[in-house]
Amino acid sequence: MTMSEESTPSGIPVERTCPICGAAFTCMNSPSCWCASRTLTDRLRRHLAEHYTGCLCPECLDRLIREEAKETQMKPG
Repeated sequence: MTMSEESTPSGIPVERTCPICGAAFTCMNSPSCWCASRTLTDRLRRHLAEHYTGCLCPECLDRLIREEAKETQMKPG
């Protein structure tokens, strides 16, 4: 969530556009938002903060989470 998104009143549904795929989706801008149920690694959080200025749609966020999990599993360890 970016600073401009934080200024939206919490819990009020806001239509957003995914910066990756352009899909429209609803953001609740609160702990009850769909994205709050997703688990992100610190590495993925940094990547999102560095590359995107807003929320991602559920499909794109889930895809990035899956890709991150695959990368982590493939690293020798």
